[in-house]
Amino acid sequence: MLVLNTRKKIEESLNVFWQDKKRIGFVPTMGYLHQGHMELVREAKKTSDLVIVSIFVNPAQFNQAEDFNNYPKSLEKDTAMLESEGVEILYIPDAEDFYPNEIPKIKIQLPGMMDYLCGATRPGHFDGVLLVLSKFFHIIKPSHCYMGLKDFQQYKIVKRFSEILNFPIQIIGIETVRESDGLAMSSRNARLNEKEREAANLIPRALKLAEKLIHEGESDLNSLLEILSDVMKSSSLLKIDYLEIVDPELLTPIAKIQNQMLVATAVFVGSIRLIDNIQISTEKG
Repeated sequence: MLVLNTRKKIEESLNVFWQDKKRIGFVPTMGYLHQGHMELVREAKKTSDLVIVSIFVNPAQFNQAEDFNNYPKSLEKDTAMLESEGVEILYIPDAEDFYPNEIPKIKIQLPGMMDYLCGATRPGHFDGVLLVLSKFFHIIKPSHCYMGLKDFQQYKIVKRFSEILNFPIQIIGIETVRESDGLAMSSRNARLNEKEREAANLIPRALKLAEKLIHEGESDLNSLLEILSDVMKSSSLLKIDYLEIVDPELLTPIAKIQNQMLVATAVFVGSIRLIDNIQISTEKG
């Protein structure tokens, strides 16, 4: 596996693949890899001529310096995991090569899609996400980019942004990988202590309860949200950042039950912010 850290080295390594129009699968990560990331890699390996994974803790998408500074790192372990999966290239950008002068200040607006969920509680976050991915797309020129659906809003925004800018890239969403007790796999889970880890299990339990209640005929969305909120608030260690039911395509709140819905939440478990969601369909068959 090649480990590269500059744009020039990426261009030298990928030039022949670009010329031959090979299928390049790209998996962007911030490191501290887990089996959720490996599932993205495995999906990319199935249909790609070459898989490239990036590890870059992007400062442009963090709202708080503390969160950026505390983001867990395990580069040696990450490298070994990727090598065992047969990844051809690991791109670990040198920060000065990637942002040669300073981090650009950009403002991107996708009305509706960026106004709710993480877009409302983390202003500027998606500006940073789209900035870094735009740079990756220009540098790597992948044919496909694989993203986890735990970050459902991010997946939808990146997909729409890529369509608007005519990036010749397919954005592929991969289902959330979960721990045995249902908690969505996240690099941040490693920062939870034993009691916080136990309390965090209330998040997927609340989401599954939403699905159950809707399928049993619950039609009052405000009552449903109140029930889910009570479940998570049953632990003093949990603080809800947001809890919303939105249209999975528009990412805007809905007022009544519809065929396709997304229940999405961000929750502080102690000082650790976790996100999760569940897609619910009322269509039969």
